[in-house]
Formats: sequence, C-alpha cells, structure tokens
Amino acid sequence: MAVAVEKGRGVLKNRDVVLVAIVVVGWVIVLGQPTVIGDRLRAVLSYLAGPLVRVADGLGWPASQRTLARENATLRTEVEQLRLREQLAREVARENRRLERLLKMRSRLPPTVIGARVIGRDASNWWQSVLIDRGRDDGVRENCVVVSADGLVGKTTAVTRNSARVLLLLDEGCRVSAVLEQSREPGVVQGLPGRARCEMRYVGREARVRPGEAIVTSGMGGVFPKGILIGHVLEARIDEQSGLYQRLEIEPATDFRRLEEVLVLCPTGP
Repeated sequence: MAVAVEKGRGVLKNRDVVLVAIVVVGWVIVLGQPTVIGDRLRAVLSYLAGPLVRVADGLGWPASQRTLARENATLRTEVEQLRLREQLAREVARENRRLERLLKMRSRLPPTVIGARVIGRDASNWWQSVLIDRGRDDGVRENCVVVSADGLVGKTTAVTRNSARVLLLLDEGCRVSAVLEQSREPGVVQGLPGRARCEMRYVGREARVRPGEAIVTSGMGGVFPKGILIGHVLEARIDEQSGLYQRLEIEPATDFRRLEEVLVLCPTGP
C-alpha cells in the first residue's frame, strides 16, 4: 500500500513539472506574438519587474560611484603632472634661447668672460643692484663689467668668495662715459632715481639728437670697454640749470625686471 502511495506522489510530481513547463512555454509563445494580449502581458511584466530592476541598480550604484571617483582623481593627477611637465619644458626652452643669445654675444667680447646667474634682489633698492652667483673663487673682482645678451647691466662692487653685488646702470651712482652711435656726440650716462630709465648728460646744446638713436659706451674712464650698447634715446631737452647742454632720456637696452643670466667681463691681470 505504501509503495503505491509513493508511486502516486512521484507521478504527481512529474505531472506538475510537465504542467509548469507547458505553462511557461505557453507564456513565452503568447508574449512573443504581436497581439493585443501579448502587448498587455508584456506591459504588466515590465511594470512588476521595474522595482526589482531599480533595486538591483541601486545596489550596484555605490560601488560604481566609488570606482568613478577613483578614476577621476587619477585622471586629474595625471593632467596636473602633464601641465607641470609642459610648464617646465617651456621654461627650459626660454632659458635655452637666452643662453644662446649670451653665447653669441660672448664671441664678440674679451676672452676672460664668466657666466653668472642673478640670485638675489633687494626690495628696497630694486633698480640699484642685484646679487650674482660668482665671486672671487671664480675670478670676479670689483669693477668688473657686467652685461646681458641685450646690452650693459652695470659693474661689480662688493665681491665675496662665491657671490658679487652688481651696481646696476639704473643706479644714480653708476656713471658711464658714452657716445651717440651716429653723431659720436659724447656724454655721461647715469640712472634716474626710482625709475627704470637712464639719462645722458653733458650732450652739446647744438648736437642733433634723433629719437631712437643708439647710445654705446665710449671706452673712456678705464672701466667699461668701448662699443657696448647702453640703450636708445627717448627724448632730448635742454638742461635748465646750465642751459649749455642737453639731457637725453634713455630706454635701457637691458630689461632689468627680467634679468636672470649675465656675463662678467674680468681683467686678465691680478
């Protein structure tokens, strides 16, 4: 009797499986047909499955968000590194161009020439002096002439073992014997207090001065060699004190605000 019951249960289970399979197949067939009933059934299933899909998406969102945040942080870091490298490359290119100009100028100067970098400025006397990274150990002495790729810078004053102070052309106390390049009219150039300009004094009243004319060192005075470019004439006016001379305002050839590399012309003697 027990054996018969077990057989009946097995038969029922097999029938249930068959019935479920038939129903599933039927549903698939109905849903797959382009009928009104199929469309409605598909809509109902989509509506019922919607919350489950949203829940599944919600469960995966935090992990995706963290992954995206990490990727964005990595990309931002890489972009900043690329920008820094590009900036450094531009700076190296600019420095190379400046050094090339210095080398070209060096070929026209005396043999004893020392390259130096500007390493310091005093905020209280911005237009008066700078500090360079060459000193006595490098052969630098006081009253050595300092030039840039553009023209005259000044002369060395206080010199230590590894550095030197350069009195700039813009300082009122730095006086340079000069001539107008075309007319050869002589005069003395010195700085204008508190300004990035110079003036040339003691130019003859009758001298013909042209705006833009170059002014170069005359070689007189025993410090500055002849022929170094100082600057160009901006304007000329009669000296009100004496009435005998002209005063020429000069735009220096060197841009002292951007001064970074210089050449020091040192005498060959002790």
